[in-house]
Amino acid sequence: MAGRRFLIALHRPGFEALYQAASLAFTAGSTGDEPTVVPFFGGLLTYAGKVPYADDPSAIRSRALGLPDPRHMLSEGRRAAGVRLVVCDTAIRLAGLEIDQLRPIVDEVIGLAALWKQAEGAQIVYI
Repeated sequence: MAGRRFLIALHRPGFEALYQAASLAFTAGSTGDEPTVVPFFGGLLTYAGKVPYADDPSAIRSRALGLPDPRHMLSEGRRAAGVRLVVCDTAIRLAGLEIDQLRPIVDEVIGLAALWKQAEGAQIVYI
């Protein structure tokens, strides 16, 4: 039996938002649900490495606790837990990024209409 479809719309920049999205997605995937993370704006820039967070107090505490970096969690989640990372092509351009920069770290680049159709029936979490 397939799990619930779960879409995480990641908008906020920074370590905490990325960590929350990554940990929710990894947990959902690990328990049999079907998580998709869709980063936009600041969330996309953070995931793409354009918003540094190494000096963020939460990132420092996370490292001290031995917790994984959220970018690593998402990468590992894509392999081990069925996490999908989907990016809207317009969001990429609005962020000033190039599609080819992101292709290695995402599963799919699609238009907003296709994303809207994929979200149908999914539980949506906005971060």
